[in-house]
Amino acid sequence: MSGRTRPQRWRRRAAAWVALSVALGACGEDEPKAAATEVLPPAQEVRNFAPGPIAMRRLTRGQYVASLRGVFGQDLKVLPPTEVDVAMEGLLTVGAKVASVTPAGMEGYLLSARQVAGTVLEADRRDQVVPCTPKDPKSADDACAKAFVQAVGPLLLRRALHPDETPTLVQRARTATEKLGDFWAGLEAVLIGWLISPDFLFIQERSAADTAGTAGVALSPESLASRLSYFFWGRGPDAALLAAAADGSLATDAGYKAQVVRLIADAPSLERGVRALFSDLLSLDKLASVNKDNKLYPAFTAAAIEDAREQTLRTIVDHLLVRRADYRDLFTTRKTFMTRNLGPIYDVPVAKDWSPYEFPADGARAGLLSQVSFLALNARAVRSSPVLRGVFVLDRLLCTPIPPPPPDVSFDAVATTSNNAPTARERLAVHRVNPSCNGCHKVMDNIGLALENFDAAGRFRTHEAGHAIDTSGDLMGAAYGDVRGFYKVLHDAPNLAKCMVKKLFMHSVGREYTGAEVELVNALNADFAKSGFDFVALMREIALSHGFRATEGPVLRDDKEVRP
Repeated sequence: MSGRTRPQRWRRRAAAWVALSVALGACGEDEPKAAATEVLPPAQEVRNFAPGPIAMRRLTRGQYVASLRGVFGQDLKVLPPTEVDVAMEGLLTVGAKVASVTPAGMEGYLLSARQVAGTVLEADRRDQVVPCTPKDPKSADDACAKAFVQAVGPLLLRRALHPDETPTLVQRARTATEKLGDFWAGLEAVLIGWLISPDFLFIQERSAADTAGTAGVALSPESLASRLSYFFWGRGPDAALLAAAADGSLATDAGYKAQVVRLIADAPSLERGVRALFSDLLSLDKLASVNKDNKLYPAFTAAAIEDAREQTLRTIVDHLLVRRADYRDLFTTRKTFMTRNLGPIYDVPVAKDWSPYEFPADGARAGLLSQVSFLALNARAVRSSPVLRGVFVLDRLLCTPIPPPPPDVSFDAVATTSNNAPTARERLAVHRVNPSCNGCHKVMDNIGLALENFDAAGRFRTHEAGHAIDTSGDLMGAAYGDVRGFYKVLHDAPNLAKCMVKKLFMHSVGREYTGAEVELVNALNADFAKSGFDFVALMREIALSHGFRATEGPVLRDDKEVRP
C-alpha cells in the first residue's frame, strides 16, 4: 500500500490541475509565448545556443523494417523484432533513447537477422545484393567477399568501414565457407553479424569536435547523414548521402542544402518517411490489435481495420505532400479515399477500392478526427469513449498532456448506461461534480463529447439509447455548437500548429527539446505560419536549423576496434 496520506494525494492532484491550466495557455509549459509585437528572426538565423545532447537510440520497429528495406528492396519480407518500443512525448522515435535490448529481445533480433540474410542471399535475389560471382560457390572467394563487404557494410552500419574491419569480415566469411562448404553461407554469417550489431540496431550520433562551445558543436558528417535520412525518409542513408559525408561536401552549407533538396525531391522515399511519422504520432500501428463486438459492429472486420489505417495515411500524404495544403486543414478537409470494406461503416456506396471521396459539405465528417482509424482506436469494444478521444487530442495534437487518473477513481458510473444517464454526456457529468475529477475532465470531456456522433466503430449516429446527442462545447474558451464547429475551432487553435512544430522537431532529433531551444522553436512556429503552414517547408526549415545540425555533446569519438 502506498505510504502517501490522503492530503498528500490531494495536493498532488491539485498540483497536476495547476500544471494543466498553465499548459493550456501554451504548447508545453516551458515554451513561452512570443510577445505580439515581437519580430522573430527566421529559424535559420537562430544560432547563438547549444542544441540539446545526443544519445544512442535503438531503432524502432518501424525504423528497423524500413532500414532493411531501404538496403535490400521495398518488397523484402521482414520478421519484425519483438522488443517493445517506448513512447515519450507521444513519439516512439523520442522514447527510443531510453529503449534497450533484453536477452529475449536479442533472440528475436537474431531470428529476424537469419530470416533476412537467408532471403536476400537466395539464388533468385542475391544478384541484387552481391556485386560479383564467386569462382566456385562451394569455396571461399576473398575478392568477391570483399566486394560484398564494402558494398553492403556501409549501408547497414550507416558509416564507412574502418581500415582493419574489411579484412576481418572477409576472414569471417572464409571461415564460415570452409566449415560449411558454401560461399553464400559465408556471406550469410557476415550479414547476420551486421544485423545484430549495435551499429545497426542503434543510431549512434557523434559530434565533429572534441569540445562544445556556447553554440555547441557540429554533428559528424556521418551522424548528420543518418539524422537527415531518418528524419525525411524514416530509414538509413543511401549511398549518395554516405558519399557526401565521406567526401566532406555534407559539412559545407552548399553541399548540405543540396542533400536536403535531394531528399525532399525523392517523392516515394519522402512519402514513406511521412507515413512513418504519422503512424507513430497517431498510434496507427495499434489498430491491428483493436477489437470490437462483432455482433454490434459486423462491418468492423480485419480488412476494414487495415483499410482504415491506409485511408488516414493516404489522406495525409495527399494533403501534405501532393497538394502541399495547410497542415491545419487536415482537421477540416472533406477529401479522403474510400474502399468497399470501409463503405458500410461510412454508409457510402463504393464501386472501386481507393476511390477519391469527398464528404458532403453539410455533413458531420471532416478531417482526420472523423475517420474510422482515430474513432475506433480511441474507443472501447462496445462503446465510444469521450475520455480517450479527448486525452488523445490534447496530448498528441495540442501538446497538453493530462495527468493520470487518481488510483482510487471508479469508472462504473461512466461505463454503465441507465435511465437517469442514457448518454455519455450525462454519465460524464459525475466528473464535473467530483472535485478529484473536475480539474482534468472539464477540458478533455468537452473534446470527446464533440465527437459523440460517432460510435465505437466510427459509424455516424444522432442518438444514443434513444436520446439526442448534444455535441456542443468549448475548446480552450472557444465555443462551438456541434461537431462541425468543433473542427473549425480545433483548426484555429494556436496550439494545433505549435504542437506539430514541437513534435516534428523532437522527432527529427530523437529527444525532447531543451530550454535553450525555445527561441528556435518559436522561430519555427513563425516560419511555419509564414509558409501557409506548409508541412514540407517546415521539415526543410528544421533540417536547415542549427538545432538540427549541432549538439551540446557528449562527444563520442570513433574508435579503431573491429565491430561485428
